[in-house]
Amino acid sequence: MSEFDLSAKTGPYSCPACGGRMVFDPASQQLKCPYCGTLKPFQCARETPNEYDIRFPPPETDAAWIDETRVARCEECGAEFVETGETRVRICPFCGSKRMQESAAEAGIAPEGVIPFQLTRREAQERFNKWIRGHIFVCGAVKKQAAEGNLTGVYLPRWTYVDDAVSVYEGKAGRHYQGQIPYTVTDPDGKERTEKRSEQLTRWERVSRTLEQRFDDVMIPGSERLPQAMLNSVMPWKMSQLRRYVPEFIAGYACEKPVADVQAGWQEAQAMVDRRLAELAERDILSSADEAQVQRLETEHHNIRYRLTLVPMYLNAYTYHKKKRHVLINGQNGKVAGHAPISPLRIAAAVLLGLLILLGLFALFMSRGGSDYMFNDLSGLNRMLL
Repeated sequence: MSEFDLSAKTGPYSCPACGGRMVFDPASQQLKCPYCGTLKPFQCARETPNEYDIRFPPPETDAAWIDETRVARCEECGAEFVETGETRVRICPFCGSKRMQESAAEAGIAPEGVIPFQLTRREAQERFNKWIRGHIFVCGAVKKQAAEGNLTGVYLPRWTYVDDAVSVYEGKAGRHYQGQIPYTVTDPDGKERTEKRSEQLTRWERVSRTLEQRFDDVMIPGSERLPQAMLNSVMPWKMSQLRRYVPEFIAGYACEKPVADVQAGWQEAQAMVDRRLAELAERDILSSADEAQVQRLETEHHNIRYRLTLVPMYLNAYTYHKKKRHVLINGQNGKVAGHAPISPLRIAAAVLLGLLILLGLFALFMSRGGSDYMFNDLSGLNRMLL
């Protein structure tokens, strides 16, 4: 049973053969009818997505979605999803709840870019099953989810930024040299004398330089529904597959509505850029020195531009000990990450099985003359082996 309702047979993406709603097919990168398998190609007006000046915020509502849009809200966790066309979200991808309600909220800013799904649901399920097999003592709830195949394909919002940064830094460059260090030794007769030994020393010089660096596609999450550490483990995204948004790419999929705004995203992106610039400054000093200290760094950010980009993710949500757990599968590169809670019962069963095996081996040992070896002498062992 699909988590989306695709049964409507009207609209711009109706199958020319049977009238069913066509969806985006990752395998062919075309529209495909889930009922009869008919394929239908589509094209982007242009490949390169637009970028917008950070001084001009995006509109609250945006007709650039092109397709008919609605917003569905999960009554349990509060997540909101933008639905297009006849697609309806029936199960929340973040918590697994079926309490989905239509919301009066606007869809908001439309994405400018999209990284399309490259993995089909079947391929993602295979990755999920392989991940499960690698966790022997994982709890039954996760194994049950794997068996049921409850994976949901969702596009997650990401703010991406372009920044032309100019930094001035001051610091110290340390260069190593061999120096003679005096030290005192005592002769056997108690007299002291001074000798020298060679040691590595460092000569420090002050440096001040300017760095110019362009940062492309600094990516910031548009929401905080999923653990960032888990998301980081399934990255990176191949930006070479970035396409300009057209609604065909998300046909049959839902899109999480962004929560974080573009200005808040830029503050986070700027912090990432500043950390990267500090690393570049240190590397710049080390290009002509042995040690580096960056003591002051001042940066001006120019020509800051942004766009909203959708990235593909398969999600699985389940409950374990009254807590929501997640498994993520990157819909582009197939990397898997998630919670794999260990079942104490499975561990106890494994320990018990090990003990039973040891007891069985001991009984076999005793039945073949082991008692003679244990209680008499080594001749008992020879008889047992013979």
